[in-house]
Amino acid sequence: MKSLCAVVLGLVVLALAGSARADDAPKLLGKWEVTKSAGDTPVGTIVEFAKDGKMTADVTLDGKALKLSGTYKLEGTKLKVNLALNEQKIDPEFTVKFKGDDELELEDADKKVDTLKKKK
Repeated sequence: MKSLCAVVLGLVVLALAGSARADDAPKLLGKWEVTKSAGDTPVGTIVEFAKDGKMTADVTLDGKALKLSGTYKLEGTKLKVNLALNEQKIDPEFTVKFKGDDELELEDADKKVDTLKKKK
């Protein structure tokens, strides 16, 4: 389960050349694919953010497909996530940096950055 926590922490993380603004919140909506991972999040993981503050993450870990579900809240540059898998609760916080409308970076508390690209 520690690796699962690390995966989720790496999922939602960022900081390079800009900051999220209130009008960036709609940019977050939709499906995103992890294309680069500095942490334990597998490349290819799909994260979906819905309008109602709900989210899902489709992760393949040790050859097993896992679907995590939960909620999120974007406040400025901070993305707060609450996910659950069975009985386990995972609640990381990330710093978000949008790079245009179709790429974002998430930075976790350990300064590990993952890059996500919007799925079309």
